[in-house]
Amino acid sequence: MNPRSRNGFTLVELLVVIAIIGVLVGLLLPAVQAAREAARRMSCSNNMKQIGLALHNYHSAFQKFPYSAGGAGSITSGSAIPGMNNVRNHRGWLGLLPYIEQQALYDQADLSMATGGYVRDSGQSSIGGPRPGEPGNVNDVVVSTAVEAFLCPSDSNPTNYATTNSDAYSISNGTTTLKGAYTNYEFSIRRTSSSAAKWTEDSMTTRRMFGFDDWSRIRDLTDGTSNTVAICETLRACIDGVAQTWGYTKWVGNGVDLVWARGINDNECCGWDASPYQRESLPSRLGEWSTSGSLHPGGAQYTLGDGSVRFITDSTDYITLQRLAYVSDNQVLEGF
Repeated sequence: MNPRSRNGFTLVELLVVIAIIGVLVGLLLPAVQAAREAARRMSCSNNMKQIGLALHNYHSAFQKFPYSAGGAGSITSGSAIPGMNNVRNHRGWLGLLPYIEQQALYDQADLSMATGGYVRDSGQSSIGGPRPGEPGNVNDVVVSTAVEAFLCPSDSNPTNYATTNSDAYSISNGTTTLKGAYTNYEFSIRRTSSSAAKWTEDSMTTRRMFGFDDWSRIRDLTDGTSNTVAICETLRACIDGVAQTWGYTKWVGNGVDLVWARGINDNECCGWDASPYQRESLPSRLGEWSTSGSLHPGGAQYTLGDGSVRFITDSTDYITLQRLAYVSDNQVLEGF
């Protein structure tokens, strides 16, 4: 009699096959994740390149760059204090909308009215016209719109502010049910929350490219456009404060300071100060408000004054960051 032929695998053979598949998957996953991150980083870089082009198109049209913040109600000292009934809480991104294919969104806005409702000291100044959230102000819908060109695909944080409660970070201190939209890209400014000079009154040797109320021009970038950071990457969440909103200013929402002492990708600061809705996924959050960083491994991306985009590592020394941030300190980096 012929022995019966065997069909199928033995248990040992099956376990060996499963183990081999597991090893292959383990080897493949990091490569897949790296490829996906490379694609996301390229998409982010493209966003920042388009913003750089938009800045130059804006400059060609108006012979100046936009301000970072205008009529900011958070300012209570310095020459940038808004006049009575002149708080607008505008951001420079509003003016750039037509140059990033967002003409329709720009057309919805009424820039004679405020886009944010925060007034830190009502005895000094107040909102001109209807406050956001009140009848007659159409800007709530605009500034709560998440604009894809302002979002880095590597950042999985929420696109909009977490709450509509009455506070210093919402669109209008509780008078609207809409939530302000964040941005991953911010103007390079001198960090401030309550005291600020207009851009033209800042010290010439420590000016960043953007500031309050006044405008820089290409001629002001005496260190050269290719040696000056214009736009910094940041995250859509932070531990100490609230991330940047593109459509309206707030207490900690006027831009990003590359020269702030904590540098790039500070993930260790201020965890004790986190509000409950900010505590999820702590390692993916920036520590300080108005600081620069990203979820790209090892650093973040920056648009320079000439429109080019560079990746700067989070180990870059403080002096180098200063020279990149200051537009006219006569300290030009060689070979950057």
